[in-house]
Amino acid sequence: MCPMVSDQPIKIGMVGVGYIGQIAHLANYMEMEGCEVAAIAEVRPGLRDAVQAHYGIPQAFPTHRDLLDNAEVDALVAVTRRHHVGPVALDCLQVGKHLLTEKPMAATLQQAEKLAAAAEKAGARYAVGYMKRYDEGVQLAKGLLDELLESGELGSLTLARLYCFQGHNFYDCAKAVGLGEARPEDLDAWPVAPDWLPQELCDDYDAFMNVCTHDINLMRYLFDGTPEAVRLDYRKEAGSVALFDYSDFPAVFEFETFKHGDWCEGVEIFFQRGRLTIRLPAPLLKNVSAQVTLQRDAEGDKEETFEAGQDWSFRRQARAFVDDLRENRDSIASGRDAVEDIRLAEDLWKGLVS
Repeated sequence: MCPMVSDQPIKIGMVGVGYIGQIAHLANYMEMEGCEVAAIAEVRPGLRDAVQAHYGIPQAFPTHRDLLDNAEVDALVAVTRRHHVGPVALDCLQVGKHLLTEKPMAATLQQAEKLAAAAEKAGARYAVGYMKRYDEGVQLAKGLLDELLESGELGSLTLARLYCFQGHNFYDCAKAVGLGEARPEDLDAWPVAPDWLPQELCDDYDAFMNVCTHDINLMRYLFDGTPEAVRLDYRKEAGSVALFDYSDFPAVFEFETFKHGDWCEGVEIFFQRGRLTIRLPAPLLKNVSAQVTLQRDAEGDKEETFEAGQDWSFRRQARAFVDDLRENRDSIASGRDAVEDIRLAEDLWKGLVS
């Protein structure tokens, strides 16, 4: 692996420039100092032409393979539909290109291990888009949590509660161009669920992986490890609950998609004599960080609010990807680490069919 310490801009290639590709990824790299979007690959010709013209990107290709063969880029950012992520990522990693993909990295543990191994064999930096780890409020809360655990100020950690009921993403379609063109149906794809899962649960598993791996990944980040999956109480038409065991304390995760105007997602960490709370913003709500509060005694009359900066987790993720490449360091959301999210998710869902 060659360190990237040059003062020259890091050249980024984008694979997939649909709605999320544009507003959550491409726009951030276009505005960032120290990098240059040198090429895009997009299978939809009208979208490809519109994005190239709108953003003034030097080169545009119909497939990621054409980009790999013909463009001079240092790294790739791939934002495709979930079942296409694996084949695209594998092609990029096998030729040694540094890579960031959207989450989840894969649908199955076997797929995830294959991708992580390809990155390691080629010496490529591989990051997965768990942007909540980059939220300034989340990082502030992580620092507080580490201090509280080390000092014992609030006693032992007794329970962690995570929840995600979704809501409104706060997006603005007018900020993306060229949308509406149908995708080709003959693209390379990997299965979206393990082969041991009953067919009637595959769509549910796919939806869980799309949204809830964010919270599984965040849990593992906050508590520095992967718990044991104890039980999943999954209810198709109601709220669901997953139970995890960290040995010293349990963690519960409540999830469902409810129709309401606000975004409802967060973490509560209970101690013997206090509680740390993280309320997460809607993913596409710019310049708003997670809200962090700390209750320092059991009576609740000593609550402190911590102010994080006005930044956006997607922007911070993009900046970190470029900085990590330049400094030749691993991402805090590396592909190897993200394998554990897939392992934990599979263990959780295996309980439904065992």
